[in-house]
Amino acid sequence: MKKIYLLLLLIHTLIAQNVPFISDHPVYHFLQRHESLGHIDAENWSTRPFTYTQINEMLNEIGTHRAELTLKDRSILLHYQKELNREISEEGIIFPWTRNNYRRLLTSDSLAIEPFFMTYKQKEASGWINWSETFRLQMDGENTRGYYTDHLGIYGVVGSIAFTTQYTYHRLTRNEAFSSLPESYKEGYILDREYIEWITWDYPTSSLTYTHKDFNIGIHRQPIYWGYSPDNSPILSNNVNPLPHVDWSIQLPHLRYKFIHARLSPNDPLQTDTTNTRRNLSAHRVEFDLNPNFEFAFNEMVIYAYRDFELGYLNPVNFLFAEEHLQGDLDNLLMALDFKWRITPGLTTYGTWFFDELDFFKLFSGWWGNKFVFQVGATYYPTRNLPSLNIEYTAARPWTYSHHYPVNSFTSSGRVLGFPVGPNSKQLSIHTQWQLYPTLHMSGAYNHTIVGNYIGNDPLADYTTGDHEFEEEGDFVLGELHKDDSFKISIDYYMTPYCSIIASYQNHPGPLLIAGWILSW
Repeated sequence: MKKIYLLLLLIHTLIAQNVPFISDHPVYHFLQRHESLGHIDAENWSTRPFTYTQINEMLNEIGTHRAELTLKDRSILLHYQKELNREISEEGIIFPWTRNNYRRLLTSDSLAIEPFFMTYKQKEASGWINWSETFRLQMDGENTRGYYTDHLGIYGVVGSIAFTTQYTYHRLTRNEAFSSLPESYKEGYILDREYIEWITWDYPTSSLTYTHKDFNIGIHRQPIYWGYSPDNSPILSNNVNPLPHVDWSIQLPHLRYKFIHARLSPNDPLQTDTTNTRRNLSAHRVEFDLNPNFEFAFNEMVIYAYRDFELGYLNPVNFLFAEEHLQGDLDNLLMALDFKWRITPGLTTYGTWFFDELDFFKLFSGWWGNKFVFQVGATYYPTRNLPSLNIEYTAARPWTYSHHYPVNSFTSSGRVLGFPVGPNSKQLSIHTQWQLYPTLHMSGAYNHTIVGNYIGNDPLADYTTGDHEFEEEGDFVLGELHKDDSFKISIDYYMTPYCSIIASYQNHPGPLLIAGWILSW
C-alpha cells in the first residue's frame, strides 16, 4: 500500500527542477522503451539531456499505464521514481546522519527522498548537494592502471529559477606503456608532469534556467544532443565537451521549437594570450507531430568565426540561411531533416538526412559538392522485459562537415559535432540494452565501420583542395578502404543506493577490460 500511495502521489506532483540530468543514466533507456510501447508521448525524445522535470513527468505518465506493466516494469518504475525524487519536505539543512538512521545507507526500503550529502528546504527555496567517487581498474591484456573520477554537484530552485553547477575531476595513473586516454576525455587542458603520479584533467558543467508558462530560457555549459539515433546523431551527437551556450525553447501541442547559440573551441592549439580564434554555433530545431505516432523535424545551423557574436544569429526566430546570405555567404550553413515513426507498439524507426551543401540539379549525380549524411535505423522493444534490439546504418559523403575556410568547419577542438566517425565513411551498428532488474542493467554494441583513406575524410581540410574529377567518378567512400569491427559489453549493478559495481569489455582500439565501483551521496 505504501508503494501504491507513493506512486499516486508522484503522478499528481510536478517536480520544479528544470535543470539537466546526466545523459548516460539507464533511466533514458527505460523511458525510450516505454515511449516506443506507447506509454509516453513522443514529444521529448529528440533533444537531450532531459531535465529532472521532464524525467519525473514521463515516469508519472508511465505510472498511469500501471495495468499494462509487468511486475518487473512496475518495480523498475518505482526504483527510478524513488531515485529521482527531488520533492524535499524537511525544513532546514539535513545531512544523512541527521536522522541517525544508518540502515538507509545499505537499503532503499524507505519511501522518503534518499539522503544526499546535504539537502536544504526553506519555504519555496530548496536544493541539494551530491558527491560521488568512481574507481576503475583498466587492463589492456599486458598493462594495468587506475582511473578515478571525483564529482561534486550543487542544485537548487527558487520559484521559476533553477540552477545546477557541477565539477568533475579525472585522475589517471601514469603508465608509459598504457598511454592512451579514456573515451571520457574529449578536449581540455591536461596536467601531465613527470614528477606527478597522476595525469589529470577536469571540466565544469552548469545551468541557470528560468521557466515561464509559455517558454524556457537558460544559460548552460552542458552536453547537446539533437536527433533520434540512440548514440550517433549526424546533427549534434555530444561528441565534444559540453558546450557553453544559451537556449530558448517553447512547447505547444504538436509543435516544439528550440534555439541555441554556443561557443565552440578553437581547432588550433590554444594560445597563451587572447589571440585564440573565436568560433560560434547558432542553431534551431522545430518539430511537428503529424499524428501520435509520427513526427519530423527541421534543423538549421551556422558556424561562424572571428566575431564574438553576430546579432542576426542571436535572434531565435531569424531564418539562419537568409541571414548567412546577407552576411556575404562566408559562414558555414548546414541543415538537416529527421523523423521518427512508431510503426507499431514496440517498433520505432527513424531517419536523418543531414546536408552540408547540395546542388539539387546534381543531386543524383556524382558531383563532389553534394556533401551529406544519410542515416536510417529501427529499434524493437519486446512487450515483456527482454533485451531491446537497435539496428542502424549511416553513410557520410566525403567533405561533409568541412568548409572552404577550415575555421568554419562543423567541429569543436577538431572533433566533429555530428556523426562521430566523420565524413567519407559508412557504419552498420547493432545495439542492445536490457534492464533485467531495477538494480542490474546490461548493454552491448557491435559496429562495422568503413572509412576511406582520403583527404575528404578530414573535416578540417579546405574542401577545394581535393581531386574533384576523381571524386565525381568514384564511389560513395573514396580512397583505400579501412574496415573495422568493434564490440563492447557493459554491466552496471547497483548494490545499494550509494554503491554500484561497473564492468565492461571492448576490443577496439585494443582489448580493454574495465572493472570498478562507484560510491555516491
